[in-house]
Amino acid sequence: MFFELSAEQQALRQKVIDFCARECPPDFETSLDQSGAFPGDLYRKMADYGLLGISFPAEYGGTGGDIMDIVLIAEQLAGNSFTAVYMYLVNVVFAGSIILNCGSDAQKKEYLPKLLKGELQFSFALTEPEAGSDARSIKTSAKLQGDRFLINGTKYWTSGATVSDYIITVTITGPQTDSSKAMSIFIVPAGSQGLSITPIPKLAGNAYPSCEVKYRDVSVGREHILGGPEWLNNGLLQLFRTAEYERICVAASCLGGAETILRECTAFAKNRQQFGKPIIKFQAIQHALADMATQIEAMRWMTYHAAWMKSAGKDCFKEICMAKLFCSETLNDIARKGMQIFGGRGYSMEYRMQRYLRESYLSLYAGGTSEIQKNVIARFL
Repeated sequence: MFFELSAEQQALRQKVIDFCARECPPDFETSLDQSGAFPGDLYRKMADYGLLGISFPAEYGGTGGDIMDIVLIAEQLAGNSFTAVYMYLVNVVFAGSIILNCGSDAQKKEYLPKLLKGELQFSFALTEPEAGSDARSIKTSAKLQGDRFLINGTKYWTSGATVSDYIITVTITGPQTDSSKAMSIFIVPAGSQGLSITPIPKLAGNAYPSCEVKYRDVSVGREHILGGPEWLNNGLLQLFRTAEYERICVAASCLGGAETILRECTAFAKNRQQFGKPIIKFQAIQHALADMATQIEAMRWMTYHAAWMKSAGKDCFKEICMAKLFCSETLNDIARKGMQIFGGRGYSMEYRMQRYLRESYLSLYAGGTSEIQKNVIARFL
């Protein structure tokens, strides 16, 4: 087996590292965490730098990359900016990939070129107040009235809704006796009459708001059905086709975050003096850092292996869920270890470690909870 990144992949990784050093260094994310202000120009900068189009075909303005390229981008963005990586994932992976893989030709031509240029932003609305892990229990409905559908319901944790141009919305369009045969996905203009969007205060990441979205007789045409009218009541199949992308990219973002924590803990331990010597000279600190480094290598190769399998066209849902489960749980463990290494200073808002801890919790839920990943993995055993 060959474990080396190709020359092109190494160049891409360095390109993202250079972008982050210039546009979203560590203090940049600290300022966003403190202010909660959305960095409107960062998304356009990612587009201008070519990051949004890496994984899309040339006909839409992309460069024809694969899932491994997305993983490398997500890893490096996450190591620098929580806001940047989730802005990237929501638009490119959650929204962009579902339009690319499930949209009609007309929808791809309409939305993808503008997305890749940074001219459009999307959000994705699936979760509801009473429908989280159990996506089949959603209640938001789209009922046909004449030649239009009227959408009614409430979505929760819709990231980026306040700044998006379109909200990709999962609805029920048929009898609720079997929701798996009654789901439809609509591309809803965010400025539609009857939409109300309210940010939800969060533990971290408020610069890229997660929102409650209420639909009150929001009117959309058949042309807004993802994939076209022929995909009415087949939305669940479309969700299944994109779930793998979301989970592998959450794993990659966990890897990037963990790498940053280890780097900062090592630097701190080399400089922090106690009992007349740097604390890295103490075996307890050495072992903690060694554990973190070992865990990160396991995260890296589980993630890269799953991405390689996906890019090679192999069945890999089990491996992707394993990577997502392990990486999210391990990131949280590493963040707690980081707090211990920093001691009382980790508890101070002057240091970034407390932010890393707060940010790490989202990975336990994004892309499906740990319990859902275990359920999926167990089916393959």
